[in-house]
Amino acid sequence: MKNILSLLTGVALAAASATGGLLAQESAPLRIFTAVEVDFSTESGKVYQLQGSSNLVDWVKIGAPVFGVGRDVTQVFSTRQGGEVASGSYRVESVAPPTNALAPWSLAGTTLSLDDTPGDDLMQFTTSTNGVDLGDAPDPFRYRFTRVDADTVRADVDYGAGKKDVLTLTFTALARGTWVREEYRKERLKDRDLGVFSVVSNTIPDVTQGPGTPPPPPIDPGVSNPDPTSSTPPAVLAGLIYQFQSGEHPDRIEFSTASSGIEVGDDGDDDEPNRFTYLYTATGTNTATVVLTFKPGRHDDYDLIFNSDGRGTFTRREFRDDLLKDTDHGAFSAVTGGTDHGGGPGGTGGDSGSIPAGPSLEGVRYRFATGETPDLLTFNTATAGVEQGDSDVTSFTYTFSKSGDSVALLVIRFKADKWDEYDLTFVGGNRGTFVRREFDDGALEETDNGTFTGL
Repeated sequence: MKNILSLLTGVALAAASATGGLLAQESAPLRIFTAVEVDFSTESGKVYQLQGSSNLVDWVKIGAPVFGVGRDVTQVFSTRQGGEVASGSYRVESVAPPTNALAPWSLAGTTLSLDDTPGDDLMQFTTSTNGVDLGDAPDPFRYRFTRVDADTVRADVDYGAGKKDVLTLTFTALARGTWVREEYRKERLKDRDLGVFSVVSNTIPDVTQGPGTPPPPPIDPGVSNPDPTSSTPPAVLAGLIYQFQSGEHPDRIEFSTASSGIEVGDDGDDDEPNRFTYLYTATGTNTATVVLTFKPGRHDDYDLIFNSDGRGTFTRREFRDDLLKDTDHGAFSAVTGGTDHGGGPGGTGGDSGSIPAGPSLEGVRYRFATGETPDLLTFNTATAGVEQGDSDVTSFTYTFSKSGDSVALLVIRFKADKWDEYDLTFVGGNRGTFVRREFDDGALEETDNGTFTGL
């Protein structure tokens, strides 16, 4: 019995020693710091700034400005570093919003083209809390809107059944920019992708005047050829250009005369314009129909619903051999600045072959095709843009210079030792042919050629 007790005592002591050793290894210094948590209400269209003071006279800013969207805001600031956060008194002040901001106060009434998946890249925010993805099978959703800063907004989108997306939009110009989408399934991050977007329906509210700004007065429908950006269907289409988006590649339709025109971009690898005759009819205060006939038996019938700023939605029925082949839906918008043959966005107008004046291509978008998946180049500012290829989006800086009446040099720089040089030959205003030299590690890697089209 004595031996058994000795053995048990030895085991207990050994266990205690082992436990004490383990606790000694896991122990670490514990530090506790204080923090400041603030909660305040906001109104949509106002900007708020938290401030701190140690003497109720001198006030300093704490954190970044908060853009109000009509919800309560809670913020937590660590006082570990001291400074303005460790103040004796705090207050929230309403400050003037930035006058050069690009982001909207709301997405309600806006349709976005996200340029990612064919048939699923049109996202319509019908109200301040509800929307629908437009495609072959519309997918309704609820969302929560947040204005992050002067140029960025966020939409937390909930489709139900555990399907949620976090969509962050960064506006690089009015009504266009770049997006990042994080897709969650049952609260787990499944995918993250990014791209470029544009507003293809309705308008971004006037960010300098805040919400509630009245819309511009409608154009007199009696004018023979009203402003193409009116919400009233034009009396005639001659001289107007519309862009139709229902999938990955938008269709650009130019109505050259009162009865004829050309279509560019009907197919992703189709760089040749399709000529047509057409019949246009305004059927109501905001509706119209147009039938494009490419040849006997082949025609596209459009039902148009105009919203504000010459934008709206459409239903298109495609007939081949006079038989209905396909029906699709999407959004359209007027392209201002004259026909493609007289200078497109950034163009100078004039004869066929006219080219952008440069050096800025801001607001211009080109599709470069070499027989493979085309590259889309979007010039968001006077010096920078993004390139969208097979699946990725890459930012770049650029220079553009004319070297003749119809030729120009475009240099796209991705980083110091990686760039592309384009020799552009314009043959029809905003389209033509190109030779591209691709440099990597400062050395010429590849040369190819093809055709380009302005979108």
